[in-house]
Amino acid sequence: METPEQFLENIKSIITNNKETAKYRKRKELESIIATVTRVTGVDILQKTNVREVADAIKIYSFMARKFTRNGFKDIGDIVNRNHSTILIAKDAYKDLYNGDKEFRNKADKCMAKYFAEEGSEQPKVQAIEDINDELLKCDHTKLLRVKNYLKKIIADGNK
Repeated sequence: METPEQFLENIKSIITNNKETAKYRKRKELESIIATVTRVTGVDILQKTNVREVADAIKIYSFMARKFTRNGFKDIGDIVNRNHSTILIAKDAYKDLYNGDKEFRNKADKCMAKYFAEEGSEQPKVQAIEDINDELLKCDHTKLLRVKNYLKKIIADGNK
C-alpha cells in the first residue's frame, strides 16, 4: 500500500505531464484563433515584417498569450520569432490601439469572443491545475485515494 506522500508524488507527476500538454494546446488554440480572425497565418507571423495585418496579429497574440497562459515575454517572443522586448511593446501597444482604432478593436474583440466560445471544451487553465494541486495537498488519505481512482478512470476512458 502506498503512503500519502507517494500518492501525492504520483498525482504531481500526472499534473506536470498534463500541464505541459495544456500549455501546448493553449498555444495552438491561440495561434488558430488569430489566424482565423486576422487571416494571418503562423508562417506570416514568423516573418520579420512591418505589414499592418501581421503587426496587429502579433499584438493581439501577445496580449492574449500573456492573459491566458503563464508564458513569459521571452517564451511568447520565441513562438513568434521576436525578442521579449518586442512582445512587451506589442502588449502595451495593444491597449492604445484597442482604445483608439475601431478596426483593431473589432479584430481583437472577435479573437476574444472566439477564444471564450471555444474555451468550454478545452483543457483547464494552468492556474486551475495548480489550484487543484493545492487543494489535494489539504486532503486526507481516503479522499486522495478517491481522486487517484477517478483520475485513473478518466485516463483509461480517454485512451479508448
